[in-house]
Amino acid sequence: MPDDDAPRDPAPAARPEPGADAGPPRRPRAPRRTRLYALTDGRTSAPDTVLTMDTTITAAVAADADAGLPTEWLSVLGLCQPPDGRAVAELAARTGIRLTPMVLLLGELAERGLIHHRPPLEGAETTNVHLLMRIRDNLARI
Repeated sequence: MPDDDAPRDPAPAARPEPGADAGPPRRPRAPRRTRLYALTDGRTSAPDTVLTMDTTITAAVAADADAGLPTEWLSVLGLCQPPDGRAVAELAARTGIRLTPMVLLLGELAERGLIHHRPPLEGAETTNVHLLMRIRDNLARI
C-alpha cells in the first residue's frame, strides 16, 4: 500500500516516454561574434604598418589603461604585455579572430601608439642553439 506522506511526482506525463522521438538534441548557442567590418571599422588595409604573421607585438600601455577601448583591443593588449609580447598569428589564434582582421586591428593599435611591433628575427640572429633549445622546450610545455 502506498505511503500517503511520500512526495508525489507532480507531472508524471511531462516526462518523455522511453523510445519516443524528442527530435534532434539542441546545441548550446555560441556567443555572438563581432562582425569583421565592425571590428575593423570597414578598413581593408593598414596603410602605415606592415605586419606579418610572425611579427612580435608588445603592448605599449597596460591592458586596463583605457577602459574606453573596445573589448577586442583590451584582450589583445592583455595578451601581449611586455617584456615578451606575442606573434600576430598567436594573437589571432588566442582571440579567435581571423588573421587578416587581426592585422588590421593591430595596425589600428600601432597607429594610436598602443602597441610596439618588431619584425621577425633575421636568419643570422636565430642560429643560437641554446635559444632554439629553449624555444623547443617551451613549445613542448604548451
